[in-house]
Formats: sequence, C-alpha cells, structure tokens
Amino acid sequence: MTALVCFLILALSLPSPARSQSPQPVTGWQDFERRVRDGTLSSRQGEELIAEWAGRLEKEFSPARFRKTAFFPLRGYSLRDVGGKNGDGYKPEGYRFLDGNKHRGHPAQDIFVRGRDQNGIDDLTARPVEVLALADGIVLSAFSDWKQADPSSEIRGGNYVWIYHPALRAFSYFAHLEKVFVCPGDRVRGGAPIATLGRTGKNASLPRSPTHLHLMVLSPANMAPLDPFPLLKSSTIEGSTLLTPMLISAAKAECGD
Repeated sequence: MTALVCFLILALSLPSPARSQSPQPVTGWQDFERRVRDGTLSSRQGEELIAEWAGRLEKEFSPARFRKTAFFPLRGYSLRDVGGKNGDGYKPEGYRFLDGNKHRGHPAQDIFVRGRDQNGIDDLTARPVEVLALADGIVLSAFSDWKQADPSSEIRGGNYVWIYHPALRAFSYFAHLEKVFVCPGDRVRGGAPIATLGRTGKNASLPRSPTHLHLMVLSPANMAPLDPFPLLKSSTIEGSTLLTPMLISAAKAECGD
C-alpha cells in the first residue's frame, strides 16, 4: 500500500475540518424556515415560533462554549470587496423575516468576487471561491437543491445556509452558494469552509448580476436584521485550512446528497 493511498484513507476517516456533529443537534428549525420561505405560516404562528426558538436556542447552546471571533466570510477577500461605500449597501427598510421569499429591502452586505466569466471561479486562483463560517456556530438550515429550470428557480437566495452563533447572539445567512458542505445540526468553527460561492438565486443567476455573496445577520430575539458591516470590519481574514476535494465529497456524502 503506497503512502498516498494511506493518506487518502486516513483523510476520509477523519471528520471534515468544516463540520462536526453537534452533541445537541437542533431539529425542526429548518422546517420552520422553509415554511416561512414558502409562505405557509400565518404571521401569528410565525411570531410565536420565533419567540419559542429564541428561548430554545439560548437554553441549548451556551455562549461560553463558542468563540466570539469573527472571520471574513470569503477566502482571499477583504472589506474592500464589500459593495457600496462604507457598508451603505445595507438597506433594512421594509424587511420582515416572516415575509419569506417575498421580503422587501436589502438587509445585507454583498461581497463581490473576481469573476469576469461569471462561472464562480476566482480569476486569480482559478479555483472556486470558498465561503467561510462567520464565527463558531450551529448550522440550522441548508438548502442545496436550487435549479434554474424548475420551480426552485423562484427562490431568491438560491442555495443557502443559516447558522446560529451563540457567542454573537445572532444568525448568519449566506446566499447564492454553489456547493454546500454542511448539514443541519453540524457544529462549525469560525473561518471553516461551509460552501463554495455560485450564481444561484432568481436574480443572482442573471448575466446583469456580478457574482457575489449575500450575507445577512439577524437577531434571534425577533429576527430583526443587524448590519453585518461592523463584524466584517473587525473580522480576521485568516480562515481555516482549505478543504481537499476528497474531503468535500465525503462531507456531501454524509449529508445524503
């Protein structure tokens, strides 16, 4: 058995550096989020569930067990790649979480990448752009079934991930992803790869839209938006080690995809 074969067997037997199964996996939040997205919850039901989940998450996940350090969410990029000037792309007016896929406003920061060909490949590295966890947290929802040619094409965020960050007392939402490496219940380290960036989503897939990450941060208390720009300004740009292609495949297999 060659040294290379031994290395590959060892690599596949280890947990992905991006994710490990939480000892207290939260179940049900993804279903809640999907019902909000698809407009099948009344406002009253939604408000009751927001309050219920806020209490449950605070009870189940002690902030003391998670680091507060923020990491810039795109490997190889920095604050200068955030759209607008000094974060003025954040426009929360009119946004309401319970409006789901039909919400208004732009309560987010967009981070644009080097991609003349609009294919998700970085012009300088010739590699897919890695999306990194904003901070330590628990994955609560992941969607990776967006297709431009079927009903899912109406989903504005395309493929996306929701993470709860106990130490920050905040949710992060990453949209317009290509490949998703994490599943609900996974515990992720800040700065670890959770996905690659793509052009998924109703508007992001159009030629007029430059390739970008849509990053939203919300308060778990009431799902009100928070400006991610201060976190991005204070973040470190040194993420965790890159995932190898074989580890990415192993992570996807564990998700059942």
